[in-house]
Amino acid sequence: MEAEYMILGSEHHHDGQGRSRGGLLRARLLTGVMLAALVAGGAGSASATSLKDAVRSALQTNPDVGIVAENKRAVEYELDQARGQYLPVLDYTGFAGYEATRDGVAFGRGTNEGSLGMPTYQSGLTLTQMLFDGRATDADVARQEERVISATRRVRESSEFIGQDAIEAYLESLRQRELAAIAEDNVRSHELTLQLVEQKAAGGAATTADVQQAESRLAAAQATLTEAEGRLRDADATYARVIGEAPTELVRPVPLTWALPATLEDAVELALRNNPTIAVSRADLESTRQEYRAGKAAFWPTVNLELNADATRNESGTRGADLSAAALIRVNYNLFRGFRDSNRVNELVHRIGESRQRLNRAIRLTEEEMRLAWNALTSARDRLAAQRREVEANDRVRQTYKQQFDVGGRNLLELLDAENELFIAKGNLVTTEFLEIFSVYRILATGGVLLASLDVPQIGEGRSVLDPLPPEGVDLEKSLGAGAGTGVPGGEVLDPNLDPLAPIDSSGTLDPLSPLAPSLDPMAPLDPNLDPLAPLDPLAPLDPSSQSESGEPLPLVRAEDVQPPPPMEAVSGPVVSYDAFSTGSRRVGFTEDAMGDTELPYQATVADQPVGQPVAVEPRKVTGTPYGLFD
Repeated sequence: MEAEYMILGSEHHHDGQGRSRGGLLRARLLTGVMLAALVAGGAGSASATSLKDAVRSALQTNPDVGIVAENKRAVEYELDQARGQYLPVLDYTGFAGYEATRDGVAFGRGTNEGSLGMPTYQSGLTLTQMLFDGRATDADVARQEERVISATRRVRESSEFIGQDAIEAYLESLRQRELAAIAEDNVRSHELTLQLVEQKAAGGAATTADVQQAESRLAAAQATLTEAEGRLRDADATYARVIGEAPTELVRPVPLTWALPATLEDAVELALRNNPTIAVSRADLESTRQEYRAGKAAFWPTVNLELNADATRNESGTRGADLSAAALIRVNYNLFRGFRDSNRVNELVHRIGESRQRLNRAIRLTEEEMRLAWNALTSARDRLAAQRREVEANDRVRQTYKQQFDVGGRNLLELLDAENELFIAKGNLVTTEFLEIFSVYRILATGGVLLASLDVPQIGEGRSVLDPLPPEGVDLEKSLGAGAGTGVPGGEVLDPNLDPLAPIDSSGTLDPLSPLAPSLDPMAPLDPNLDPLAPLDPLAPLDPSSQSESGEPLPLVRAEDVQPPPPMEAVSGPVVSYDAFSTGSRRVGFTEDAMGDTELPYQATVADQPVGQPVAVEPRKVTGTPYGLFD
């Protein structure tokens, strides 16, 4: 009998011997007594980590959220740069030095008359104010505003994804703990069965084969427990990677069913309106449209107001000071640029089409994800009642079989099979229970309201009108298993006072501009003895220093040392020739005297039957290369 345990891509397969394999998310083993106390209490101790605490910690420490958060801040500065195009530009120019001049007539006569040398100075200010640029600046600012919206939505998208990953790691850790506790209980049950069989064998009521069968099943149960402990340690690593800390005491949360939409269609509508991935795609589409507007501005002239003032002294051999000032309206209008502007506009038309198709793809994928999550929740709920009845029935069967085995009414194999059936049924029930819990959070994440449902703060966004609020009488902290005095402080994911130039490592010794190795010469060849102009030897070993199995160095084989293969023996049918430089092949045929220099008629045969028309074959002798015998 077989059973599969699965929660969001994690799958565990148990056979009748209790062996298991697979699993993506693991955690370490806690005893069944501690786990039962946590579940029964409904809330952890002061050191317990609630689901909300785990999600908040993941958002504050996970680098994936930090990447998009820093990108958002960078894009906001790009918007400020775009708005700066509305402001005037003020430039200062100046120079100072020594200038020597000579009169051209005197130079022709060969005299020094009219030659002057004197210090010269110049200072100038120019103010340029854009008056009209075909509304290119308006389009650029609008494009950057849409990019800020897109970057903000990406932060929310990444936060929802990381929150979902944190919930999956948290629930999978709990699930693996419970499965390990079930495996530990299964080992104890097999140990009691072995003791019972040994007692019966000592009294002559059981055979040696029965004892050996019980020992075999106990060894299989112990192996299953060992594998479970290994899977739990793996889940510890996954939990630490996603959430940023090792798991301590975890509490099974109560599903936030109050936050779910009433129907599947309501859930799909919520996802299409509020899913952050769709919002990102919409903002990207609007950004591309504004870029198209900016591209069309190239067909308009630019009009600038220029105000300048210059002060010059002793310029061009003239002693004295010169002052000048000007106020100009300067118009620049490009007449021809090699069709680059029109081709740029055509490119942006198709970029808009690409962005629109990306939006359509995001809509389809989001709707599919919502329907899959809803179906997973419905399927898990439909299975729960039957699986609970299955566990209860298997437990009664196991107890009945044990009583009958005590009085000789059942054999050992039937009792062991009953214990294994109960073990599998318990595991299936635990998996389905956690699948139901996770499906609820998966629906909320797809709808873009996961963090709002958990009341976890986000970066750069307030609460949306679509975000659900807990109904009156619902204690969110208690539902999520939060303990007193626990939790990670809320607020921004990253420190706003972070020094971007600070070293990454804690020791402060990292120099990002230092070479990877002080002795590394980037211009040095890969091998000082390598001749880049030497012909390639395809028959040489990949590593000249490699050794044979006997430990002796392999000889270096050169192409010129390879002897041509002996002539092929005559054949009476078609021959398939493979060319080393081609993936195809061709059929040729020759007779035993076809190694001469004249064309010979040839009729290919298969099973002594002629194939095709006779052909003339021009035989060629094999020379040199062993790769293409029939080039």
